[in-house]
Amino acid sequence: MMRELELFSGEKWTDMIKRKRIVLIVAVLTSIMLTGATRIAPNLEQAPELNIRVQKIDYPKPLEPLTIFWAKDNEGLYKTIFGPDKTKTTMVMTGIYSNILYEDYETLYFLKHGVNQTSDIYKLEVSSKRLTRLTSLGGIDQFFLKNKSIYYITNSMTIESGVYRMALDGKSKIRVSSTLLDAQDKRYRYYIGSGIQTDGLDVYFPLMRQPLPSTGEKYIVQKDDEIEFNWKTPKNNEEQLSTYFFYMTDYMGDADSDSFVFVEHDEEADTIYLHLFKKGNEIVRKIIGWELEPLDILHGWAYFTAKAENLEAGGTFAIRLDGSGLRQVGNNEFLLSDYLGSIKRNLVFQNRNDGTFTIMKEL
Repeated sequence: MMRELELFSGEKWTDMIKRKRIVLIVAVLTSIMLTGATRIAPNLEQAPELNIRVQKIDYPKPLEPLTIFWAKDNEGLYKTIFGPDKTKTTMVMTGIYSNILYEDYETLYFLKHGVNQTSDIYKLEVSSKRLTRLTSLGGIDQFFLKNKSIYYITNSMTIESGVYRMALDGKSKIRVSSTLLDAQDKRYRYYIGSGIQTDGLDVYFPLMRQPLPSTGEKYIVQKDDEIEFNWKTPKNNEEQLSTYFFYMTDYMGDADSDSFVFVEHDEEADTIYLHLFKKGNEIVRKIIGWELEPLDILHGWAYFTAKAENLEAGGTFAIRLDGSGLRQVGNNEFLLSDYLGSIKRNLVFQNRNDGTFTIMKEL
């Protein structure tokens, strides 16, 4: 779930946003065949088809001003107040910034970049304008906020590379598993599995999950070269969730509502399968002739973009987590990398070409 506002500035940061969103993935991708994994998905061929029809959507301006922080290439951190009558943009600080996140709309977290590609996490209290440096590692690639904590990836030369969890005040850092997608429904941990070879000799990496211990949240702390699960051991209880091609941008979870969404691609049949999970109950919808990218889960709705094969038709859609109520909420001009997050029940996008903002009202 992206209640936070996120933006990677420039082309090199646009590449890095191919994902998150949310979601932190540093998987160890190997070509080892999976054996012993249990597939719990229903018969996908019997999934009902979800028919997508597009129309032109008009975007009304928000009823109250929205404050949006964003980064401009190699220039600085900017603030735009997007209002019903006018839009005003001002510079906050000079420098190179990326990965901008909100916490409760009062505190801003971001990466500040220095010489030699160094980068650290900073915290800005919006009302007091107090700026605090939270890390001094100089090698942080990406981070996100979850469960009142900061999760970040580092390639710093001063500490062991990997994924770390840190308190919002910058204290109590701990290394966590680098294969973790983050435990989204409080009962399982989700991760990318080792490579599976298809009949056509292509290799894909499935979405997996494993029950968390009864003691609550617990992360497997291992070095990357030690992360190799014994798939033949039943006690591991791994479950394979995806059958066809699954990419790193295909997963989205919401810990608050015990729900998550993912899509998988049957490329031979030109079919996408949309999986909606809520509290362990799965709904699957078959979508033919469209490409999907999950955007967010907000107040019981899953948002996603849909692009037709010819790329001329498409839009932004929402569907309830029980598989009902499909609605179009936006047009086809935006991708996942354009989505900044939800602010005051509005979906916020920034045009990658001219930097302008578009606001879509949540359902």
